[in-house]
Amino acid sequence: MTTLTSGLPFTVQPVAIVKPNEPIKDYETLVGHLQQAAQVEMSTIPMYLYAAYSIQTKGHNQWQPGISAFRTIVAIAIEEMLHLCLVRNLLLALGAGDRITFDDRDFIPRYPSKMLHRVPDLELHLKACSPQLMEDIFCPLELPATLDAPPQPDQYQTLGQFYQAIEEGLVRVDQVEGKKLWKYAKESAAWQYQRAYWNRDGGGEPIVITDLPTALEALKVVVEQGEGIDPENATVPIDPVNPTPGLDELSHYARFLRIQQGIEPIGDVRNILTDPKISDFKEPAVGLAKLFNAAYCYTLAMLDKLYNLPATLTAETTSPRYHLERTFISAMSGMLYPIADLLMQTPATKPPQDGPPQCAGPTFEYYDFPSEIKKSGADHTRKRHLIWLCDQAISHFPELGGDNSVRWLITKMPDIDHVASQPPTSRPRSK
Repeated sequence: MTTLTSGLPFTVQPVAIVKPNEPIKDYETLVGHLQQAAQVEMSTIPMYLYAAYSIQTKGHNQWQPGISAFRTIVAIAIEEMLHLCLVRNLLLALGAGDRITFDDRDFIPRYPSKMLHRVPDLELHLKACSPQLMEDIFCPLELPATLDAPPQPDQYQTLGQFYQAIEEGLVRVDQVEGKKLWKYAKESAAWQYQRAYWNRDGGGEPIVITDLPTALEALKVVVEQGEGIDPENATVPIDPVNPTPGLDELSHYARFLRIQQGIEPIGDVRNILTDPKISDFKEPAVGLAKLFNAAYCYTLAMLDKLYNLPATLTAETTSPRYHLERTFISAMSGMLYPIADLLMQTPATKPPQDGPPQCAGPTFEYYDFPSEIKKSGADHTRKRHLIWLCDQAISHFPELGGDNSVRWLITKMPDIDHVASQPPTSRPRSK
C-alpha cells in the first residue's frame, strides 16, 4: 500500500495531512492534493526538456530525424507548464494562492526520484532521449486510465485516477461549503494566469477560474491532454473546453508512443550524463551549469512574480505584469535552451584517455542567489547576478555574448527585484 506521502521527490511545503483510504471531504485536504498535483506537473517539465535538449538538431533541416521528436517533446513540456499554471489558478480561486511558490528549494524536483502517487513505483530520471526512455518512463507516466478505473485516495495507477479523485473531492467540498468555497474566486481572477500562453505545436489555453464549472473545465484540460485520456482515443481536442471537429492533437501518451515506435525518429543524441549534478562537473562545465540553474530559477521567479501582480485594464503594454507575461516563455527558448545546448557539448570532467568524453547537461537544481540580493539595491538584484554569471561564462563560451545572444536577452528581461508585489487575498488557514 502506497500512501500519499510516499515517494516524494521533494519536501511538500506545508501540505495538509492526507488520510489514506478516505476520499477528499474537506477544504484543507483538497488544497493539499492540489499542491501535490502542482508538484507532479513540475516533476515532468525538467525531464521532458532534458530529453528534448539531448537531441542534436543544429545543422539539420526541419524534415530530418530529430526535429519532429524535439518539437513534440518541447510542446508537451509547455503544455505541462500550462497544467501547472491551471492548478495554481485553481488554488488562487480557492483562496490558497499563498500555498505554493515555484522558485522554492522545496518545490523544485530532484532526480532520481519516485513519481508521486504512482503504483507500481515509477522512478523519474533526467536522461538522454531514446525509445527506451519513452517505454520505461514517459509512456508509463502519461499512461491513460481505463474507463472503469475508480479514483482512490491512497494509491493511483495513473494520473487520471489522481485527478479524478481531485475532481470528485472538489464537487464534494463545493456541496458542503457552497459560496464560501468560492469567496475569493472573482477577486483572484485578476491575479490568475490568463493570457500570453504560446505553444506552436500544442493546444490548450489558460482558464480563469471563478466557480465550480470553470474549475472542472481547467481539470478537463489537464486530464484530456495526457493525464488520463481514454486509451481507446489517441486524439484529443486542441481546445478541450471548446472542441471543434477536425481540430485535434494526439494525447501526450500517444505522442510519446510514436517516438518509442520510431514513427517520429529521434536521430542523433548527445553522449550525456544521467541525473547530472553540478558536484559531478569540472570547470568550465561548473560555471555554465550554475548559469543554467540561475536562469531556470529566475524564469520560475518571473512566473511567481506574475502571480503576485493583478492584471490591469489600462496601460497594459507598459505594466510589469504584461512584461512578465511576454517574457517568461521566450526565456525558455532564448535563454535556457542555448545554455543547455552548450552544456551538452561540454565534457563533464576531464576527457578519458580512451573513448569519447561524456558531456554535462542541465541539472535543473535550485540556485541559491547570494543573500545580499535580498537588499534589493541597484547593484544587488537577481538579474544583475545573472548577468554577472553570464559574463563569467563568456570567457569559455563566447557564444553567450553578442547580438541577440543569451546575455542580450537577460538584459532585456524584467528586473523582478525592482517590481513590488501585490499579493491577492488568501483564505485564513484552518486550525
